[in-house]
Parts: sequence; C-alpha cells; structure tokens
Amino acid sequence: MDYPSQLQAELLPKGAIPEIKVTLPEAQVPEELNLTEWFLDRNLKEGRGERIAFYCGDRQITYQALYEMVNRLANGLRGLGIGRGDRVMLRIPNSIEFVVSALALHRLGAVVIPTLNLLREKTITHVANIAEAKAIVVSHDLREEIELGRDKYKTMERLIAVGGNQTELSGRGYDSFEELIERSSDRLESARMRWGDLAAMFFTSGTTGMPKGCMQLHVTMAACAFSTRRVFGGIQPSDVIGGAPPLAFVFGYGHLMFISLLHGVPCAFIEGRVTPEKMFELIQRHRVTVFNSAPAGYNQMLNVPEEVVKSYDISSIRVWLSGGAPLLAATVHQWQGRFGELRNTMGSTETFQSYLATWKPGGKPGSVGHPMPGWEARILDEQGNDCPRGTIGRLAIRGPGGLMYWRNPEQQKLAVTDGWSLVGDLAYEDEDGCFWHVSRSDDMIKSRGYRVSPGEVEDVLMEHPAVFDPAVIGVPDAMQGERVKAFVVPKAGYQASPELAEELRQWVRSRLAAYQAPRDVEFVDALPKTETGKIRRVELRQLEARRAAEGQSDADRKDGQT
Repeated sequence: MDYPSQLQAELLPKGAIPEIKVTLPEAQVPEELNLTEWFLDRNLKEGRGERIAFYCGDRQITYQALYEMVNRLANGLRGLGIGRGDRVMLRIPNSIEFVVSALALHRLGAVVIPTLNLLREKTITHVANIAEAKAIVVSHDLREEIELGRDKYKTMERLIAVGGNQTELSGRGYDSFEELIERSSDRLESARMRWGDLAAMFFTSGTTGMPKGCMQLHVTMAACAFSTRRVFGGIQPSDVIGGAPPLAFVFGYGHLMFISLLHGVPCAFIEGRVTPEKMFELIQRHRVTVFNSAPAGYNQMLNVPEEVVKSYDISSIRVWLSGGAPLLAATVHQWQGRFGELRNTMGSTETFQSYLATWKPGGKPGSVGHPMPGWEARILDEQGNDCPRGTIGRLAIRGPGGLMYWRNPEQQKLAVTDGWSLVGDLAYEDEDGCFWHVSRSDDMIKSRGYRVSPGEVEDVLMEHPAVFDPAVIGVPDAMQGERVKAFVVPKAGYQASPELAEELRQWVRSRLAAYQAPRDVEFVDALPKTETGKIRRVELRQLEARRAAEGQSDADRKDGQT
C-alpha cells in the first residue's frame, strides 16, 4: 500500500501502520480516482440518469438531478475556498442534502467529517478543533450547538447553513447552501486523488470517552463496498435498499449511500425521528428489498403487536441486515420466528465497513459469522500469538481498511501489531471457523477470578418475557473484585419489583454459571445509548462510581427500584 508521506510521517507512528490489502478482483482501485466519480458518475455513463437514486420522506431525486446538484454545490464551495485536503464537517440529518454535501466534498477532494445529530456543543467543538476543520455544513435547525461553540473554534473559516431564513443567517455569518447551488454551474472537473489520500474522518461514538477521529482512505471507501455487498446476497437491478441508520454513521454512509450508488439501485431512508412504525411504512411505501437497522431498531419492531405489523405489506423484503452494535442471539431467534432470517454484521467506525458477517449459508444465531470476502480475521493472545480455536482472545483483522487514528499516536501504537488491526474486541473462533463476539475488551467483567461477558448475560436476560432491554456491567466489590449488575428496561405490562428482580437472577442462574448471574438488578426507564444504538456502559459505570462516592448501595434502592 502506497501511503502518502504525510500519513506516515505526521499521523501514523513507525511500526503502527495497518497493512491495507485489496484482494477481491472486482474491488481493484486505480491509483488515481475520485470517489464521486467512482460511486455517482458511473450511473450516468451506464444510462441510469433518469432512475431514482434516493427517496427521503415525500422527496426523491434522480441520478441526473443528483449529479447536477452535486456539481453546483461543489462549485459553490470551491468559490468559498474549500478544496483538496480541507476538512469539512457535516451536521445534517438524513436527507438528500446530506448526500449532496458529502458527494460535493468528495468531488473537490475535501475530507468529509460527518457528525451525529445528537452531539452537544462540547463534543462538536472537540471534533472541530481536533480535526482542524475549515468549514461546517449545518442544517438550520441544528445550529444551536454550533452557535454555543463557534467562538471556541480554532480553524473554522466558513459556516454554511442548509435551509432557514437566508437573510437572518447571512447576518449571523452563514453562507446559504441553497444560494451556493442556485448561482453555480453544474460543470466541474473532479479533483484527482491518490488511493492513499485521506477521504473522510468518522469519529467514534464515545462509548469509552471523548470521540476519536478515524481516518478513511479513498481505497478503503471505494473497495469496501464490493466486499460488503456479499452480505446483501448480491444486488439486483430490481432491489431497493432501505433502512434506519444515520447517514453520518459508517453503517448508513456505507450500507445505505455508497452501496446503492455503486449498484445504481434506489435507496430509501427515514426522515426525522425513527420509530418502528416508520420502518414498516418505509418498507411498504418503497417496496424495500434489503433493510438495514441497528439491533435496537429490530427490538423495537419486535415490540409492535402482531395485528399492527399485519397492517403493513412487507413482503418485498428478501434480506434483513443488522449492524452498528452487538446483536443478541435472543433477538435473532425472536426475529426469525416472526419475520425470517436476520443477518448479523460486525464492523467499526475505524474500519468503515463490516469485516465479519453471517453471510454464508447456515449462519449460527448469535455469532458474527465469517470474515467478509477480502478480509482476514485472527484471535490473538496478549503476546500476539494465535489462540487455539475456542479460546477467547483479541480480535485482529486485515483487509481493505485498518485502524488509523487522527493525531493520536499513543492510541495508534496500541491498535496495530505487525500490520494487523486490533479492533478492541474480545472474541473466539469455533471449530467451524465461525467467529463469536464476547465483549469490548474494556467491558469484560472479572468476578471472583472468573471472566464474565456482559453480552452473554444480556442474551439470557433478553429471553425472559419481562425484559425489553438489558445492560450488564461490573461494579467494584471488595470481596469479588467486581460483581455483576444488570440494568433492565421492562416490557410494557411488567412492573419493576424485588420479586421480578429475584426472578431474573434465578433465570440467569438456571441457564449460566452461578458467578455469571447478576447479584444486583436495577430497573430503569431507558438505557444510555449512543445515537447509533450502542449501550454507553461508561455512563453506567460512572453512575455507580458516583453512588459509591456518595455512600449509596443497591440495598438503599430496595433491590431493583430506581
């Protein structure tokens, strides 16, 4: 892999550079390319200009109209001084404007930095300054957090607003997204980029602290889509891809936007707040054939009464895909009992796309399947040696992507060994070559000398009819090191009580080893999660630390009562 000297010299310490390998014949990327040409322009060259590219709410746009809108915005942005290598943040909800903005920036060779809508001022300012962002494109109704932090930005030169009152926004120092498009030409020469140039930067969801910038190269973003399509069961011209993930999340950016563009098929995504009813409605309205959601979305859909589900026509679906967070076996079993096969994928913000998935026939529920085509996976011990099959160790991957942290050399040194990327997860490989996720490395509970996987306990709790959403953590304990504690959101119709807490303890004890059963059960209305559906265990651990400092105990809350 021919990395630019900047990445080697400035950003990636010697000995901590991941080996990027593109082995799929169809995924071979030219040394010079432009991602917008790679994903969008091919559709015009192949005669799909009048085909619908994206559906969002009541709006739709063809490939030809998208091409023209992208070029007009790119010309407008170039007139503002934005070009090759400039880092530009996006703060836009799922919309056609998000797609146009991302593709316009890729056309210019700028570095796209998508940000999730729920981020607050402190995190947005952190991202802007760490990334040394030159500009931000922001939806007018998401400006509040920008306004709170704009005086703290160190490198920001331009603020571009999507929608809103243009006169008012101009007075606040914003350029108008719509005016940039209206006054600009739709003819533009694409920036020529090398395959090792930086294309985008996604920030981690902050489950273990402040978000870290993860660099994505042109080669990674161009090649990963070819690998990922295998889990879709192949893409046919009649397919319609749809789903709920935010486009600002790698799952949405890749599984929705890039995959649909690569194959020239329509993509439908949800506008505004996502609800299970909106997901069913999206499928019915656009005859979606491949649906993507995080596990939380599937759990919400499972909670919809059968008579309501039957009011929607979802017969067009041929593939259900889960990603973005661990998928419990209990969810898979429940889903298969009502809706059919649910395929699991495992990837990360750092690698851009999935590297493991249940894409082969006979996938095992609860597993993360096999390496995706073009990817390799190993389980390593603390010394970097391969673990025997069935032994839990550190998951290491290699393929068209790898872990590359922005201006974080200490984290980078921990992330790569001999060219292999250590993704921060504990897993094991069974005798059939199938991989099983155990937990994040820093989530593993050590109780009474035993290692307890939170996911394994959560999986058993999910099988209980009273449990809607569980989260398990380790709580410091003088005698045990850590004791197992479960936070549980009960299903509608079930009341939190000491009796139910004891029932859940015995439920786990009868199915797992005694040391895995939660000693403490606390009922809550909701679990702290990232916008992409991952449990923020760090918040639960911080909550317990504060309680301990204040001298509180679970007994003080009468066993399970919040």
